[in-house]
Amino acid sequence: MKLILFDIDGTLVSTGAAGSDAMREVFADLSGIPDGFAGVEMSGKTDAAIFREALTKHQLDEQAIPLALFHERYIPRLRFALQEPHRQRRLMPGLPAILEVLMGKADIVLGLLTGNFAMGAQLKLESFGLWHYFQLGAYGSDHHDRNELVPIAQQRVQALLGHTITAQHTWVIGDTPRDIACAHVHGAQALAVATGSYTVAELQRHQPEHCCEDLGDVTTILRVLQA
Repeated sequence: MKLILFDIDGTLVSTGAAGSDAMREVFADLSGIPDGFAGVEMSGKTDAAIFREALTKHQLDEQAIPLALFHERYIPRLRFALQEPHRQRRLMPGLPAILEVLMGKADIVLGLLTGNFAMGAQLKLESFGLWHYFQLGAYGSDHHDRNELVPIAQQRVQALLGHTITAQHTWVIGDTPRDIACAHVHGAQALAVATGSYTVAELQRHQPEHCCEDLGDVTTILRVLQA
């Protein structure tokens, strides 16, 4: 069997910055700092890591603003932001066709590997009608370090199926070098897509097993994943 783990932002969907805007607004409410994430690279990181970087940047700590409080305020703000009509929201090329095909394969388990908090991931994908495709997930609320998420996904496969799927039979699909790194650190394979902020050439420098412009060529993507 194969375990296929998808990133969300920049890989499956673009929310029109709903997530980053919601995080920024909540951080401002809690800290009084209007643009607390300025200079903090968000791409490919977990929500918890991004939040903690902002705290460090502004010489704050989690005693001043607990992560749990930030999460509590962020989720309703994200729900509202996702519904705002001015946002240029879109599915990435090849979606949902690639998920439809993969979901129909008896030897494939579809999951998520994302830096989003679990509820944030669900809200984003529900807003695009994609949530039902995924049987399990490993999220930024499970661990602040993205590199720790592949084993968490494998543990959830064990709970779901009663047996594990090895790293060699696991693919991580994402749009940043951090997606590639989190796969390789555990011996999993990486499929990189240039639908986020990195080009094919930039992604290829990190040596993913496969790299493409997008997931639009469903036939080729399926051939790679099932090889």
